[in-house]
Amino acid sequence: MGCVESKKIIENVTNSDIKTVYHIEDAFFEKEVKCELRVTEAANLAEKIKLDRQINKNNKYKTKYDARILAKYDVLALIGKGTFSMVARVENKQTKQPYAIKIIESEEGREAFEVELAILRRVKCPYIVQLIEVFESVDKIYMVMELATGGDLFDKVQSRGPFSEKEAVNVLKMVLEGVKYLHNLGITHRNLKPDNLLYYHPGSDSKLMITDFGLAHSRRSADDILMQTICGTPEYVAPEMVARQPYTNAVDLWAVGVITYILLRGDFPFFDEDRIRLYKKILRGKYSLSDEVWVEVSENGRDFVRQALQVDPTLRLTAVEALRHQWILATHQSPKRKQVCRSESSGGGGESWSRRSSAHSSRSLRSSHSSRSGPSSSTRRPPSARVLPHHLESLEGALSMHGTPGIPPTPLLHHPCSTRHPPHSSWER
Repeated sequence: MGCVESKKIIENVTNSDIKTVYHIEDAFFEKEVKCELRVTEAANLAEKIKLDRQINKNNKYKTKYDARILAKYDVLALIGKGTFSMVARVENKQTKQPYAIKIIESEEGREAFEVELAILRRVKCPYIVQLIEVFESVDKIYMVMELATGGDLFDKVQSRGPFSEKEAVNVLKMVLEGVKYLHNLGITHRNLKPDNLLYYHPGSDSKLMITDFGLAHSRRSADDILMQTICGTPEYVAPEMVARQPYTNAVDLWAVGVITYILLRGDFPFFDEDRIRLYKKILRGKYSLSDEVWVEVSENGRDFVRQALQVDPTLRLTAVEALRHQWILATHQSPKRKQVCRSESSGGGGESWSRRSSAHSSRSLRSSHSSRSGPSSSTRRPPSARVLPHHLESLEGALSMHGTPGIPPTPLLHHPCSTRHPPHSSWER
């Protein structure tokens, strides 16, 4: 089939035979370099297309990255893209170890990630995804990070339903070790949730790592313990933040309480499509531990949830107290390998890329495969999930008119949302 010409082979093609039609320096995986091949009359269309594809393949990444990156890493695939950043999977050319590279391109993006990068450079803990190295150019920042391939905790709960107490404690042990380490360094995460907890690999023995420090706060001095910025994901924010009062790192332990509830129940302790009603529920600390699912949970397990979800932050568990809780000590089995968290001063550095896609926003937490997935008042995420000041202002008006039991008597303070963090990574799910 075909004519004689179609079977001829292109020989002795030189660089002068190849002409660049157009070249886009800063495009990232959206448009490739387009080339046109000029050869002798012996050429045929099939060979022309074949060579053109090979040229495009070889040039696909080289025009998008700093030469220092390409000298050390092979760029394999785009695995995430946001408003100010993109994430690619790469492989070290010498060790063949896979990593993730987070690229921050715009000036606005640089400002947004200043705090995150400063924190990533400080920490080294097995339960926090590590920052490997950083490259900076005139228009970009490249953050090379440990690659987590096992998915996030949200995916795990959604796919399999509620965890057993033993499984939940194994998860919480790792999370609490990471939180304790951060708090010892004066760092408050402020956006802990299953979406920001990644499994290192898909295996059942994988460690779990905290990611996404876009909203984290680093204490400037020993006395600088209060924060005021309204931020986070609505279903996980603590009552003191909803009340717009100065708050401490106890907000992270409230989030741990919510995560614990989700692990054991497969659903949220506080949920409502209407944000005002949701925040009222959080302020009241009103949730249920009495349905048929909780009957299967031990009293120690239920007590842990109660102490983590204390509306009064001064009565709430700290990370150290949580690790010493009877439920954690009685149920948890230590990891196979003893891991030690180290600060920068002991030879470490680093943390993670990761932010979860807003595609989670409409997914169900409950699994139809779980025998423990009892009735739920909230089976889906809201389509938009960020803490917005005007919602809390409306809440303040509603409370002043009708009053709400359990609200702290101090005046509600107004602290506008920080604009330093991009909506794609931390403000939204």
